[in-house]
Amino acid sequence: MCNNLCEQGYVESCDDLHDAALRREAIISTAVENGIAFPHVRGVEGGGLVLTVGISKKGIDFGGKTKTKIFFYMVIPTAASAFYLKLLSGLTQSFATKAARDLLLKAKTQEELWKILVKATKKHIT
Repeated sequence: MCNNLCEQGYVESCDDLHDAALRREAIISTAVENGIAFPHVRGVEGGGLVLTVGISKKGIDFGGKTKTKIFFYMVIPTAASAFYLKLLSGLTQSFATKAARDLLLKAKTQEELWKILVKATKKHIT
């Protein structure tokens, strides 16, 4: 996911971002119920809030009770901290149901994943 953000030009150093995310995860896992995790790096200066979504059909042991299959990875500049909390809340509400999560897991392309994400979050994130 870090590589994707670098390739798309959203962050400059993939290695620094990855290291910061691992340090954050070492404090406490961002895995929550229902196989979802919210790994993130806060306090990054410059640019805007960046969100990338990752899917693991098999699941990854990410410190939760069940294997994590859906990852919402965020890079949050200090100026966007308040919006980050709204985004986190909206994503949690949008994917609270198994049906909504299953739609994400069935996506076969990035474009399809994006369309599902936009449609599912329209009600909760403005």
